[in-house]
Amino acid sequence: MGRVILMMNVTLDGCCDHTQVIADEELHRYTEDLMDLSDGLLAGRKIYQLMEEFWPAVARSGEGPPFMVDYARKLDQKTKYVFSRTLDEVTWQNSFLLKGAVSEEVPKLIEEGKRLIVNGGPGLGSTLAQLGLVDEYHFLIQPIVAGRGPRLLGGIHDRLNLKLSGTNSFASGVMVLRYTPIR
Repeated sequence: MGRVILMMNVTLDGCCDHTQVIADEELHRYTEDLMDLSDGLLAGRKIYQLMEEFWPAVARSGEGPPFMVDYARKLDQKTKYVFSRTLDEVTWQNSFLLKGAVSEEVPKLIEEGKRLIVNGGPGLGSTLAQLGLVDEYHFLIQPIVAGRGPRLLGGIHDRLNLKLSGTNSFASGVMVLRYTPIR
């Protein structure tokens, strides 16, 4: 049976603004390790487009710190499932556009045995959490107060009970808190 891991960067004030994270080698390696355990990534349109604007060029050029180039190349090769009601196509290699409802598409992938990582957006993350489709949460707590940005799982309407399953700390001060849902 497949599973879904939701990984989100969040600041101390609960914001999920990708411009407000410490994107150092340790964070990239952690994300790479998660990718190694997965069959693919789930993304909403906004996160997909942000990643598509940057990472394929780094993967092709090989320019940048070695850890970023490694990450870019791994991301480039990974299967990416993209949810969008507005895109007509996705052009980044190994990307697949999903036009159906999250409530229908993700369970199909899970039934196929896919192990999926949700990397990023609070919109898709909230939808998956609200539907009870997340098996594990990885919150990367950034030692920053952003003061702006969408809120962590701001779309949740019902209480979500979680149990702490593990922690990691990075030299940058980032703390990873891993939770599983209490069902």
